[in-house]
Amino acid sequence: MADFFVSYTGVDKAWAEWIAWELEAQGHEVLVQAWDMVPGTNFVDMMHRGVQESERTIAVLSSAYLDSAFATAEWQAAWQNDPSGANRKLLVLRIEDCDRPGLLASVVSVDLFGPDEDVARTRLRQVVQGALTGRMKPLEAPRFPGRPGKPSFPGALPDVWNVPPRNPNFTGRVESLDRLRKAMRSNQAVTVHSLRGMGGVGKTQLAIEYAYRFASDFDIVWCVPSEQPALIPEHLAQLGIALGLDTDPSDTKRVLKALRRRPRWLLVFDNAEDPAELLSFLPSGPGQVVITTRRSGFTAVGVVLEIDVLDRKESIALLRRRVPAASNEQVATLAEMLGDLPLALEQASAYLEATGLSVEEYTTLFKERAADMVGRGRVIGQKETLATLWDLSLTALGEEDPAALQLLDLLAWMAPEPVPFDLFTNHPDLLPEALAGAARDPLAWSETVGALADWFFIRRSSNDMLIAHRLLQQSLRVHGDSSSHAAVQNLLAVDLPDPTKNAPRAWPRWRALLPHVLTCIDDAEDQPTSLNLWLLEHAMMYLIATHRLHDARRLAERTLAIHESAPDADDMKIAGSLNNLGFMLSRLGHNEEAQPLLERALAIHEVTNGPGFTDSLTNLGNVHSRLGNSEAACALYQRALDIYAAANGPDHPYAAEIYSNLAIALLDLNRKDEALIAAERAMTIYEASVEPDHPSKSTIMINLGHTLYALGRYEEALRLYERSLRIRQAIYEPDHREVGVAMSCLALALDALGRHEEAQTARDRAEEIAQQDGAAS
Repeated sequence: MADFFVSYTGVDKAWAEWIAWELEAQGHEVLVQAWDMVPGTNFVDMMHRGVQESERTIAVLSSAYLDSAFATAEWQAAWQNDPSGANRKLLVLRIEDCDRPGLLASVVSVDLFGPDEDVARTRLRQVVQGALTGRMKPLEAPRFPGRPGKPSFPGALPDVWNVPPRNPNFTGRVESLDRLRKAMRSNQAVTVHSLRGMGGVGKTQLAIEYAYRFASDFDIVWCVPSEQPALIPEHLAQLGIALGLDTDPSDTKRVLKALRRRPRWLLVFDNAEDPAELLSFLPSGPGQVVITTRRSGFTAVGVVLEIDVLDRKESIALLRRRVPAASNEQVATLAEMLGDLPLALEQASAYLEATGLSVEEYTTLFKERAADMVGRGRVIGQKETLATLWDLSLTALGEEDPAALQLLDLLAWMAPEPVPFDLFTNHPDLLPEALAGAARDPLAWSETVGALADWFFIRRSSNDMLIAHRLLQQSLRVHGDSSSHAAVQNLLAVDLPDPTKNAPRAWPRWRALLPHVLTCIDDAEDQPTSLNLWLLEHAMMYLIATHRLHDARRLAERTLAIHESAPDADDMKIAGSLNNLGFMLSRLGHNEEAQPLLERALAIHEVTNGPGFTDSLTNLGNVHSRLGNSEAACALYQRALDIYAAANGPDHPYAAEIYSNLAIALLDLNRKDEALIAAERAMTIYEASVEPDHPSKSTIMINLGHTLYALGRYEEALRLYERSLRIRQAIYEPDHREVGVAMSCLALALDALGRHEEAQTARDRAEEIAQQDGAAS
């Protein structure tokens, strides 16, 4: 019989082992699956005996544990053996901030997460002591809670107290409170600063919760609103009156001197703006100071504690408490939409309560009118909304640095992804006047970007920046200058190189800016200007060149719809769009869908004999080849070669691609010698005219490799497959589908040469990439 059976689910194995180790270090006998489930053991029997025969069961409680059927059976069996809890058969240790549903809510639990290991170890020992003795007497003597002549009890508020009401829905932040508590033990002043620098993250709420939670540690707790430094003396004078001093706002030194003589006080300077202006108001002595701020520079005052938006589990827990009728899926969607920003979650909950809207109705309304909704929903005890917080800061920023405000207007029309600085500094002539001046001067540019970061609006690294929160971005779009959208489109169009003529050297820039191009395209969906069409078509070409065909297909469909619906529809543009969409459908294996589109494009080209004629012929040839109509494919390829050679000469790189496709069709007809001539012709043209690392070259090599393989020349085929793989590995991500195709070809040649183990390794890797590509699709 063990003293303790540790019940846990697989994802929490590390916690279970830590608990088991600590218990055995104290001399207890522990049964835990990770150590005692040796090969040959009957799992169900072991778990049954663990619950029934062990003296006590420890439930390692997490969200995953609550979802586990086995874990539920284990803790319920322990509870059934001791439903009143008199013998303390079930001990509940939470390892994350999760609910205790149903019967678990009646069992007193202890949290191990949040603090450091020493604190967690102490809590575990206290749990064991309580289970064995029935008492939870501390391992150390409690701190004296009173003061001479007047006792103070834990939970009672000090007489000198002006802290705003506590948020009854305060959720999560266990780790942040523990870090703040720990920091206050070794520092007189701690600054709570939002990691993103944003308003609405919950800095003030954290400070208020700290004051209430540890109120018994203090005789004096005073909040000092600090947005306007000129008013701080007035607030300190009010503290002086509460202390029984005869003070006025010009005599703050007397209040600070009085605090130095008292041992137990806490001052909260809320929403401080300037550390230099705050320094003269910070008292010395044995008390504590908490500062909350959105601004940077407070390391000069003391330790800075960074907090971010809530994690998703905390957001969901807050919404579940405020909107209990909503489903788990609905609150998860709402948390995602609001970006886990605490004030946004509180406002949404208040708005739902006030209006009676369902979460689904609110979500729909928010998606349609996000910028209007960020100002709705009043939180008790909070005068600001997200909208007012942002508006005040925007006004101040515009007065401080007009160039920064102009830059923010441009960022609002871009994706919430990093934006390279040099998109602006390389093209100052395309920027508004104030921002253009800053972009031309490295020092002024640094200060402009710094102002945005200091005012919480962006996060920056050494080379790029991104807007701090999607809700801020949506609000800026409604209230900002819509001409900024056109300016961003122009910047992108001027900056981006042609993705096909400069492949693959152009790809890193496209990779960095593609999210912003796609955002501009989406925003201009109802206004297909020539600039927007340029971005749409070139983004499609980049996606085709990098073989992101599912994404490219969507852009091709949009391009075709725009050209077909234009009042002055251009047949040549329609033919080009049909050709692009047909090409992608064929590459994706939808040849029956591609064929009528390409036949329609070819019909237009045959009438006009315009640009793209050979493209339509070649792409339709590819469709026939993939459908098994190789004779028809060869005829289309030969016709394309005749037209192209007459216009551009026989040695143009595009002719090489047609020769390469012709070789595969000839192979299908078992015309191997003709196929070899066509494939070698393609390779000769490409070797003479195309850079060694060009992605199309790897396809030419593979097709020549297939031809040599069909002729039994396996060593030569292998060398070509290896060269093709090296090119693709150098220009694509490791899991790119084109790398997988080259791996499959390599496996084919290795098998033919009897190198079966190497072939299987290559084949396994190709299959792994194919599965990932299918999942991504």
